[in-house]
Amino acid sequence: MMESFSDIKETVFSDGSHYFTSLLQDIAAASTSIDLETYTFELDSLGQQVADHLSAASRRGVKVKLMLDGVGSAYWSRSVSEQLKQAGVQVRIFRPLPWNIRQWDWTLPQPSWLVKLQHLLANMSRRNHRKICLLDGRIAWIGSFNICKCHLSKEQGGAGWRDTAIRLEGFALDELQHAFDSAWFDDSSRVPRKIFSLSHFRLNHIRRRILRRDLLTRISRCQSRIWITNAYFVPDASFLRCLKKAAWHGVAAQILLPGTSDVFFMPWASAVFYRSLLKSGVRIFEYTGSMLHAKIMILDDWMTVGSSNLDYRSFFHNLEVDIVLSLPSSKTAIQEQFLDDINHSQEIFIKDLPHRPWWKQLIGRFLLHMKRWL
Repeated sequence: MMESFSDIKETVFSDGSHYFTSLLQDIAAASTSIDLETYTFELDSLGQQVADHLSAASRRGVKVKLMLDGVGSAYWSRSVSEQLKQAGVQVRIFRPLPWNIRQWDWTLPQPSWLVKLQHLLANMSRRNHRKICLLDGRIAWIGSFNICKCHLSKEQGGAGWRDTAIRLEGFALDELQHAFDSAWFDDSSRVPRKIFSLSHFRLNHIRRRILRRDLLTRISRCQSRIWITNAYFVPDASFLRCLKKAAWHGVAAQILLPGTSDVFFMPWASAVFYRSLLKSGVRIFEYTGSMLHAKIMILDDWMTVGSSNLDYRSFFHNLEVDIVLSLPSSKTAIQEQFLDDINHSQEIFIKDLPHRPWWKQLIGRFLLHMKRWL
């Protein structure tokens, strides 16, 4: 059932400093529970602040759970886990790489080490890419900010990454809680199927195909605009077909992608699609302000913010979450942010494509054959 607009709050954050200041304030004010899951947790200056706040919350009696991905946080996860355990924080590492034996202690207990190894090998490609923080069962944070100082401004010692997140209050958070618990116990069968819906939270730990089909249907039915911001753009044939068809029919389709990426070869793979997209009428922009890491979808008046990339891993492997915006104010903020990002971007035209180094084009095409692992 849809909550009344008068009962809910959606606050958009597109600046790392404001985001983490507000998140830490919420953690400091939590009284009963904190459930935090993130793909990357680096124990840098910012990560230490988050760790200190989680430790302080646990010491004052708040039940704190932290879930880290075994790949995204591979380097720091053991240090984070050991530090927080001393304060009573429960920590779990989601599917560490099988050869990272020192992290096995932070996964679910299995009947034997052999069963655990088999489980990790069988699920090695399935990562937890979500960024969720649930506080006291009434406040939720969803977006694409990892726990890493790269999101802070250069003046604060960061890299000024462009990200977006939403703070929610007044929503029923059962779906998010069940999703967290499912990953915590690494068991999707614990999630009641009856709670699944497409109204607010787009969670792909169950019924992944329904979500994908719904997205393609929405794109094919767009009447006026398709505005996409995404950090890792390696779409499959079905997504490309729907997008190009919409542009052919006169829908204003614009894609905003990073000009430079933390995954250095990703723009080369994305550029392989440029020619066919431009010929179909899709406009393409590359962000020049800093590293663009946000994931935003604007389809007519339907808008989402979250962790989902437009690549094979997000479509078919990773755990992801996106929020469908409800309030006019948050939708306005997202639209204005997109237009501001465009002003800090360079538009790509067909005439620009031949000037791109041939070796980058060759590597980009080669990478498409490996898209299952990108």
